[in-house]
Amino acid sequence: MRALIILFTALFSGVLMAQDGLTLFDCQEMARENAPRLKDMSIIQQMGEAKMDQAGSSWYPSLELNGKLSYQSDVVTVALTDPSIPVDFPEVPHDQYGLNLDISQNLYDGGISRGMQRYEEALMAADLQEVEVDLYKLKGRVNQFYFAVLLLQENRKNLEIHLENLQARYKAVQTAVNNGTLLETDLHVIDVEKLKVKQSLIEVDARKLSYIGALQVLCGEGLDENAVLEEPYFEGIGEASVQRPELRMFDLKDKSMEAGKELVGKKRMPVLYAFGQTGYGKPGYNMMSGEWDSYYMVGAGLKWKIWDWNKTSREKQVIGYQQQILHNQRASFDREIESLMLQEEVKIEQYRKTMEVDQQVLELQNKISKQAAVNLDQGTITASDYITELNKESMARNTLATHQVMLMQSIANYLTIQGNF
Repeated sequence: MRALIILFTALFSGVLMAQDGLTLFDCQEMARENAPRLKDMSIIQQMGEAKMDQAGSSWYPSLELNGKLSYQSDVVTVALTDPSIPVDFPEVPHDQYGLNLDISQNLYDGGISRGMQRYEEALMAADLQEVEVDLYKLKGRVNQFYFAVLLLQENRKNLEIHLENLQARYKAVQTAVNNGTLLETDLHVIDVEKLKVKQSLIEVDARKLSYIGALQVLCGEGLDENAVLEEPYFEGIGEASVQRPELRMFDLKDKSMEAGKELVGKKRMPVLYAFGQTGYGKPGYNMMSGEWDSYYMVGAGLKWKIWDWNKTSREKQVIGYQQQILHNQRASFDREIESLMLQEEVKIEQYRKTMEVDQQVLELQNKISKQAAVNLDQGTITASDYITELNKESMARNTLATHQVMLMQSIANYLTIQGNF
């Protein structure tokens, strides 16, 4: 089973962090809160609730007011050819007027209304989770800029240590020059090296400012350009499963497709409804009357689509194809996540082993530099020789710090890829 790196609790709580610093978790939270995509969640929620209310409104009675005004050139007439029969049929009026109120109420809809509500609810949940997926992607970008700044902070610390060593040695060489045991040229060599270090400090500060600016775009005004980023602490080996938000999104999309299948099937169910009509017009329901009259009618109806030429089965088949595509996308995503995690595992192990060697190199080079300082004070080597050894120590210290930051970044990337950060 794969060994997993677990975040130390203090990273999330921030209890052990300096109050004037920012943690990686702080930056990720600020990036989430500052993301324009976050506003879509409330919009999707409101839109989904409106659609569910709309689906449930089919159970409300339907009221329609309609009127008519017409004139017919011909109307039905009834005439008897036998004059001995004393019957006089009234003439149907050529002009007709009417104002009606139609009422309809579903009594049974085969579960279509409830099925539509479940479908809209499933779609809303999938859309909300899709926003979560987009927001989670911000973590990778925050990691990238955060550790870039962190590495530059470490570089600056190492340069400051290097500069302190040069300044300390400068004083010793100055004394030796005054005593005539060393040449003034040795002072100039140290001066040149100090200027180079100061130049490097300017370059590091400029690069850090650029990365802080990029991070500030993601995090918003809560991140100051002078902010000090704290080192995240990781420890422990444990077991954990992949918890990426994409996995839940795949599940919710599949659930919405199942709800869609169910809804399609309910469209074939019979629908029972009651209806009524009341109105006032000329004529009323008695077409032979030429008088204004009020009228009403009540009843019930049944609609049942017995045969739809396999339209329902084809719609279900299309949804089934969409589900197969979704399942293939999930399988591809699982493989990609597994591949990325394996790559980070290799990097983590590489940096750990490399750091052990880095530490040994730094300890040895530190001893060499100290001996070189003694030799310089005794006049057995030149300042250039001492600078060479001191630069090697500075490089060893910088290499160790770089690998430390890269190890932290790989662990953070691993946890981010896994979905447990």
